[in-house]
Amino acid sequence: MSESEQSGQATPLVEPPSSPSGSIPSRSELDAGWPLSLLVFVSLLGLLLCAGSGWWGMHFMMDPEGDRWVRQFQGHPVLREQLGDVSSTRYDLRGTFGESHEETMVFFVQGSKGSGQLVVTEFGMRVPRVELRTATGTTVLQEGVEGPAPTEHE
Repeated sequence: MSESEQSGQATPLVEPPSSPSGSIPSRSELDAGWPLSLLVFVSLLGLLLCAGSGWWGMHFMMDPEGDRWVRQFQGHPVLREQLGDVSSTRYDLRGTFGESHEETMVFFVQGSKGSGQLVVTEFGMRVPRVELRTATGTTVLQEGVEGPAPTEHE
């Protein structure tokens, strides 16, 4: 005999879940939530795919632009002294949106001696300011320069 039977107390019964009407829900009532769950899952998946393709597309379009700017300033004595030979350039989306001026592009530049950011302000026919930002400080490379000429396939 169990303890509850010996003490004379009845074992409490566990009641199944009930519907608002007080009856036990049918199988169809229990399965009614899956279409909504599927819709939420598909919506979130679509949102993530759109955000990912936007992020990839931005880098796909802007990384070559950074390469052109680095090629234009590759021979600059300050850039060579601070970064050395540039091995990679990529668009810095967060850095660009963190700038106060609306028409600024920021590129992360990695070289043999170190890394930094190449900041191009007011992109267009005339560029009032191009600067190099490294851990040691900010150096203006040039002001009032023409934009880089597009490559032949553009």
